[in-house]
Amino acid sequence: MKTQSTSPILAIFAALFLFAAGCNTPAKDTDTQTTAVSAMTPEQKQAIEQEISSLVKEFFQQVEKLDIEKCMTYFENTPDFQAVNPDGTFGDYNALKKLNADGFNQMKTLSVVPAKEVIRVLTDSLVLYTFSMEQNTTLKTGQKIKFEHVAGTMLFTKINGAWKATFYQESASAPVAVK
Repeated sequence: MKTQSTSPILAIFAALFLFAAGCNTPAKDTDTQTTAVSAMTPEQKQAIEQEISSLVKEFFQQVEKLDIEKCMTYFENTPDFQAVNPDGTFGDYNALKKLNADGFNQMKTLSVVPAKEVIRVLTDSLVLYTFSMEQNTTLKTGQKIKFEHVAGTMLFTKINGAWKATFYQESASAPVAVK
């Protein structure tokens, strides 16, 4: 006579029940709370805008120096980092670094002429920065090129007390040869 043991079946059922219950349990609050922009004072918001404005000014100065290593310190080097390149392709931190290093290596000089910037504080640790500019470059061959319309977006996240770009998108019109 064969007896059927129900304990393995009960154990599987209990495990599935606990798993399903865990999936429906809301996430617990953590100590890393952010403050929504609606709860911030105008002074707090203005201070963040000034931090980002100073940061991107430094960043574009490094771009003009064609210093890829220094430029990349403004970005968060994590698997979650995303970039959308001017040609519409997606990339990660390393792909963005390689793309820009390849471009910088062809240039003798680069100047950035800002046209407009918009800083939108989303929370005390998340800021959307959008810019438009003109870029003028002299290639190592001596040829001069102008990018009349360059626009981009950077999503800055405050990580361990420092602002880092965790997303970058850039669009540009085709370059124009300058005589």
